[in-house]
Amino acid sequence: MALSKSFRRVGVLVVALISFMVTDASAQSDYNIRRAQGYQREAEYYQKRAADYRREAQYHLKRAEEYQREVAYYTRRGDTDRAEMYQRYVEQEMDKYEQQMRYAAEADEKAARYLRYAADALDD
Repeated sequence: MALSKSFRRVGVLVVALISFMVTDASAQSDYNIRRAQGYQREAEYYQKRAADYRREAQYHLKRAEEYQREVAYYTRRGDTDRAEMYQRYVEQEMDKYEQQMRYAAEADEKAARYLRYAADALDD
């Protein structure tokens, strides 16, 4: 009789331990899902930033093209001072274009990194 009581206690402890482990695994899984969702939001943020940078780059490229037309116009008219001024504007706009494209590439890299983090969080 004493032996069966101790087996019962061991059995209750085993059942309690198993239920605790299942609950803990479920909580850990929920934590990993929330963590992955947070990383996903970060990735979306950086994807939007990259799109904004590309849009800004296109704006600078368009301005450079407009200034290039001014360079051609003033070159035809023989006004070299003004043509040189507009050529400097072209170069400045192209520098801004390249800078915005670098920012877009960096934002893309960050978005990809956060997507990897999200995938890793789900694998845990």
